[in-house]
Formats: sequence, structure tokens, C-alpha cells
Amino acid sequence: MSENKRFLVTENGAPFFWLADTAWELLHRCDREEIDMYLEKRKSQGFTVIQTVALAELDGLNSPNPYGENPLIENNPLLPNEKYFEHVEYAIRKADELGLYVALLPTWGDKLFTESWGVGPEIFDVENAGKFGEWIGNRLKDFDNIIWVIGGDRNPRLDSDDVKVWNAMAEGIVTQAGGYDRTLMSFHPQPKEDGGSSTWFHNEDWLDFNMHQTGHCANQGTYSHITYDYNLASVKPVLDGEPLYEDHPNCFNAKELGHSVPEDIRRIMYWNVFAGAFGQTYGCHDVWQMYDTDKDPINQPLRPWKVALDLPMANQVKHLKNLMLSRPF
Repeated sequence: MSENKRFLVTENGAPFFWLADTAWELLHRCDREEIDMYLEKRKSQGFTVIQTVALAELDGLNSPNPYGENPLIENNPLLPNEKYFEHVEYAIRKADELGLYVALLPTWGDKLFTESWGVGPEIFDVENAGKFGEWIGNRLKDFDNIIWVIGGDRNPRLDSDDVKVWNAMAEGIVTQAGGYDRTLMSFHPQPKEDGGSSTWFHNEDWLDFNMHQTGHCANQGTYSHITYDYNLASVKPVLDGEPLYEDHPNCFNAKELGHSVPEDIRRIMYWNVFAGAFGQTYGCHDVWQMYDTDKDPINQPLRPWKVALDLPMANQVKHLKNLMLSRPF
């Protein structure tokens, strides 16, 4: 964190602007040639961070990657499949070569509870979440381009062990990946009023910055979420880690509201950074799911993901980064 705890800086003190793309299914659905192409493309467009998931959302435990590998043996968090994680490691190493950071979610939230969507199966409890955190933290400890993101589109339930599970996973990673000083970490929540990750984890030692998901509707005043965390007494950086995606059905209602347009995405981005966010995440509805004609579509994607890589906002977000870096943070 920067000295004033509002932003991120590199190890030599240079300002770092978080400009991320959500590639949730990258490690699950893409082969190595596609990974190379995707990362090189996003690097050329000015992105600095790629958000992705090890145990992926879309049947990530039982639907194998392009090389026929599932991440866990018999869906047991204590029995990771080395072959699958060699592929994960390949993507992280390629990103590192390109100067990109990987915001890595160890698991999507449906592996803790499926709620109203997601296929799970539910496999985590306090004990094995801690052990899995230790394992993945140790496995990837030598990479210095990983930013750890706990959770995965789930808010902890009342009267449950959810907070304990996520704390156990985070602390497991910390113990094996170098301690608090060498792990940068946040939590990816669902949309909610007021705080996002700060609601449950703001005072945890492992949580270095707060994250929101402001949802997939236009004109919802996302800046109010940033302002809420910005004004907390204990100061930590904050950003919107999942806003309205480009090409996404507005409020999941394409029939009446259509899909998002570039103006919607730009408005959210400027609202958030001018409210004090230390960066901004972009997403494309076709890209996060790596949609193609041979895949089951999730919520009406409009085009194959390789075509969507060149949508207008993917090429325009760099202007936000360049503007913010042109003045002292």
C-alpha cells in the first residue's frame, strides 16, 4: 500500500493503477495457445491485472480443462491434481513475462455454498479450506505477480461458518506464501448496500484492500459504495472489482433493457476513481465466460469471446489509467 493507505505502489514506490479484466474462466476453458493470445492482447490494450479463478465457476470441478484435467482428485480439496495446477502455473508465468499481475481467486464461492446458482459441489469447511490455502499458497509462493482474492461472488451467510472458512483459507495462504508483508489480498463479494468486503473482513490482518461488486445495472451510483469504504475510520484502499460488464444484459433483462453500451461502462469507471478508488476493473460478458458457439451461453452473450476482445471499451479503458497516472496519485 502507499504511505497514505489509499493506493497501491510498486516495490520502488511508483504509483500502480489497477486496470483489470475479468477472465474468470481463463484457467478452466482456455488452452495454452489461447492463454498466450488473450494475455498478449490485454497487455497491448493497457491492462495491468487479470482476475481469474483456480476452481472455476462453470462446473469447474467436474468439467475438465482442455487437457482433460480436473483440479481435484475425487473433488477433495486435500488432493489437488498436479497436472491441472501446472496449467494454472503456466498462465501465471506467462502473465509475469508480460508484466501483468494475476488477481487469483483460489475458488469460486459455489464450492462453499451454491445458493441460487452455481453447480458446486460444496466441498469446503473450516479445516480443509485452511489446508487448501496452505497448499496453494506454498505451490505458488515463488511468483511475485499474484494478488490473492478470497471468496468468489458469495457473501457470507448469517449463522454460518462462512466467515471462518474464508479466514482459514486466507490465513493458510499467508502462512505458506511469505507472511502478511509478502501477500497482497482482498475478498470478492456479491453486490450489497454499503460495504463490500469491509462488512466482514475490514479488520482482518490478511485483508489489504477492500473490493466491491457493484452489479450489472447501469446508472446505479456506484461511487456511493467507494465513498462508504473510503470514509471508514481504519483506512484501506478500495475499488470496484466487478461492475457492469460490456455486452451484458442490463439488470439481466435484455428483453426490456437491452445490453450495456460503452457510455454505461465509462460512466461507472470515472465515478469510481473520482470517488477515490485506486483503480478499476473492466469486464466483458462474452469474455469472462470464454463463450464460443460450442459452449452453453450464460445470460445471453452476444458474440464469441475472441471477437469481443476488441469491443470499444476494451480499447478505451487505457485512457482512464493514463489520465490518473498523468497526475500525482
